[in-house]
Amino acid sequence: MTSTASIYDQRRVLVYGASGHAKVVIDALEKQGRYQIVGLIDDDAELKGQDIYGYKVLGDKSDVSAQQSRLCIVAIGDNRIRSEVANWLLSNEFAFPEAVIHPSAQLARGAAIGTGSVAMAGSVINSDTQVGSNSIVNTLATIDHDCRIGESVHISPGAALCGGVSIGDFSLIGAGSTICPNVSIGQNVVVGAGSTVLDDIADNLTVAGTPARELTR
Repeated sequence: MTSTASIYDQRRVLVYGASGHAKVVIDALEKQGRYQIVGLIDDDAELKGQDIYGYKVLGDKSDVSAQQSRLCIVAIGDNRIRSEVANWLLSNEFAFPEAVIHPSAQLARGAAIGTGSVAMAGSVINSDTQVGSNSIVNTLATIDHDCRIGESVHISPGAALCGGVSIGDFSLIGAGSTICPNVSIGQNVVVGAGSTVLDDIADNLTVAGTPARELTR
């Protein structure tokens, strides 16, 4: 039989990041109640020793391997940086917890969200939608049925994805934007806040407006 202590230890988690996004992740972790936060790690060495919501910043990347917990959630809003940190953690024998899901978020039947991902307060992930690892479904974002969301994606607050939408890895869907049914958005795409996307978007583009049009980065 597995002891209570060993189960408890397996649920001790580090938060990598100490910015505003980390505060929201901490709130979701606390309210989900599945993990015990043991402290924060941040690449800014000057933050070491600071207190955020009762949790100490334990140090930067050079200090992370000294921590007893081998679970770490990456609480960084930028998709590329979040992915780079996640890959570094994996190469150093860390693992990610199951998705962090705020109690007010809604996951419908058949929906799934990958390890290291977060679903924030009031977000909705509807039937048979799949969200990849290390992605963010932010506050009040809605993703309807049968969508496919890649890895290291950020669906910003209040964004609405209609049914059958696909989003490629590293893409950012801006706050309050709308993606119409069955639209395919490529990898590393930025959709500006408040945009309406009517047609497919190729990789590596920035689009904005209603209807959304390509911008020069």
